[in-house]
This record gives sequence, structure tokens and C-alpha cells, in this order.
Amino acid sequence: MNKEIFIELAFFGNCVLWGIYLLIFYDVFRIIRRVFPRGAILIGIEDLLYWTVSSVLIFRMMYQQNNGIIRGFAILGMFLGMLLYHNLISDPLVELIAGFLNKIKGGILYIIHLILKPFRFLGRVTGHGFSRVFKLFKKISINIRKLLKKHKKSSKITVSDKEKGG
Repeated sequence: MNKEIFIELAFFGNCVLWGIYLLIFYDVFRIIRRVFPRGAILIGIEDLLYWTVSSVLIFRMMYQQNNGIIRGFAILGMFLGMLLYHNLISDPLVELIAGFLNKIKGGILYIIHLILKPFRFLGRVTGHGFSRVFKLFKKISINIRKLLKKHKKSSKITVSDKEKGG
């Protein structure tokens, strides 16, 4: 076999692998999204990050292995790698890993729930106790204000009282 043809076949095989790598990289985002749901804006930012990093990596690979020349068969090789990986492995793998991580996340959240349960109970008990104490202080302060107003009204000396006394 001609040496150049062997080099081109190796490059094509490498492009197929790069297609697989790129989708594995994207599947990491898909798994994270299933474990930690997020809004459309954050998904858009993640996709922009993915495509930016992917394009830089593809350019670097093309530059190193093919002197920066973009060839149709290289793009076809990456597309073929993506297609093979997506149709054979991607969806079941994402479901399996995301399901496993969701179970771990659920277990961790349950443990945290158990750890915090006594503190929540204390918070409810002391919260009700504090609200009772707060209401009591509020009633006391209202009564003190009423007494002060009453005392203030009764202690006012009018001009006619001065004339009578003096």
C-alpha cells in the first residue's frame, strides 16, 4: 500500500475518533443537565462554550495533522464518528450515567435531610418560642406606651392650675 494512502487512512480514522470524542464531550454536558437541571440561558452559554472549545480543538488537530488544510473527508470522518457513537452508545450511556448520578444525588440529599431534621425541629420549636416571646414583648411595650401617654396627660400642668396653686 502506498505510504500517502496509509497516512490519509490514518488521518481519516483519527477524524472518526475525534467525532466520537466531541460527542463524548457533549454527553458530559447532557449528563450534567440531567443531574442538575438548568434554564435555557445557561444551556445556551454551555453550548456556546462547547462549540468554541470544539472548534479550537478541531482546528488544532487539523493544523497538527494536516497542516491546517480542511478536507471534506476529514469532516466526513468526524461526522461518521459522531453518527456511530450517537446511534450505538450515546443515549443509553447518558441515561445510565445520569440515572446513577441522580441516585447518588438523591442519597446525598436524603442524608443531608436526615442530618438537618433535628435542626429544623429545633428551629420550629424555638421559632414558635421566639414568636411567643416577641408577642409578649410587643404587648408589654404597647402597655408601657399607653401608661406613659396616660401619665403624660395627667402630669401636664395647665396655666389655670398654676394660678390656683400660686
